[in-house]
Amino acid sequence: MNESSEALFTQICQQMAGQTLPRWEALPDLDLYMDQVLALVDHYLGDYPGFDEKGLTASMVNNYVKLKVIPAPVRKRYTRTHLAHLIIICVLKPCLSITFIQQLLSCELAYIRTQEAGQAQDSFAPLYDRFCDVFEQSVHAVAQAAATTLPAAEQNSALPQAVYYAALRAQAEQALATKYLSALFDAQKQQDKAEKTEQKGSAQRRSAPEPANHDK
Repeated sequence: MNESSEALFTQICQQMAGQTLPRWEALPDLDLYMDQVLALVDHYLGDYPGFDEKGLTASMVNNYVKLKVIPAPVRKRYTRTHLAHLIIICVLKPCLSITFIQQLLSCELAYIRTQEAGQAQDSFAPLYDRFCDVFEQSVHAVAQAAATTLPAAEQNSALPQAVYYAALRAQAEQALATKYLSALFDAQKQQDKAEKTEQKGSAQRRSAPEPANHDK
């Protein structure tokens, strides 16, 4: 690996090590038009190496609304809830399917709402802020690990050891996340099916006529 490629790799690691996401309170608390949403997402994620070079498009946003991955806009106006949804989707989309992302957000929201029963707080705010925390911890850890692997790379290797490490770690962690989510959602489906069967059985037992009393 020559000095120019080593410098480039180091630059990318440093860029990732400094990557942050705006917290809920830093997102604009006002109605936004589509072009403003697209510009803001690009502003927040444009420097992140994992962000799609094509960026977020209006057709993508409309498709997420159609699939009910994000709430529908009101009179074509979007809020910071939409903005937070889209930031999460853009970060996770390279490694998780839209279906998995939707199910993951639904599970997280359901859990948070049980914890904050009776509170006026927006349920998506703690979910989004926690996502930002985990995102930064993960990105910084990966950047640091890759940077420490770099000196061990062979000088004449076209694909240095550091790149192998980053790619294989990404593949392994993606496989782990996908397998776990698949098993988790399959188990949830089975539980829901069992609960519906039990509810149906209980309803049938309640509606069944009582046996006639032949005692005199």
